[in-house]
Amino acid sequence: MGTIQQPMKLVRISLAFKRLSAVLLAVFGQAVYTAVNGNTSFPAPYPALLLLQNAVNDLISKIALQQPGNKASTSAVKDAVVELNRILKALAGYVEFESNRNQTMALTSGFSILLGRMAKATVFTALQGLQSGSVDVNSPVGGKSYIWGYTTDPVGSTAWLVAATTTQAYYTINGLAPGTKYWFRVALVTPDGQQDWSTPIMVHVV
Repeated sequence: MGTIQQPMKLVRISLAFKRLSAVLLAVFGQAVYTAVNGNTSFPAPYPALLLLQNAVNDLISKIALQQPGNKASTSAVKDAVVELNRILKALAGYVEFESNRNQTMALTSGFSILLGRMAKATVFTALQGLQSGSVDVNSPVGGKSYIWGYTTDPVGSTAWLVAATTTQAYYTINGLAPGTKYWFRVALVTPDGQQDWSTPIMVHVV
């Protein structure tokens, strides 16, 4: 008698970006714009990407004009942060709806998805962590241990670094440079030895 496959859970987008500083929020907003713009998985973004780009540009402008001790300029930055968060939250809802149960599709949007730390991943994932400069990686189970690799140059075979080797199928890589694109991969170690590396996943770290 065959095993009954449980349906994958609906995708849930992480709203952790709401805790980012104004500067990092602008970086994150631009990364989402770049990821969704022209993405065939999300053909009709709502809100329109023009609104997202305008909100990012407005926040960058307000940050540039902010003066220490000047309440008006500080208030302007806060207002711009609220507006960008409002647009990102609405866009996250659109991505959730379109992605349905497809985690891989959702991850192409630039957003991170909520995935229980102890959940069994069906695919290798690399998601922006809760802290700036961190990325959470999660692997399908099946290994006695897991080798986590990362790089800023996926073309150069010698540029890959090993972040850690763990016995758990998840790990948080810290100390990454915000605003930088990183590629991540994992290799399972089984009784037969180290297996092939997974297909790398890119994360624009904030």
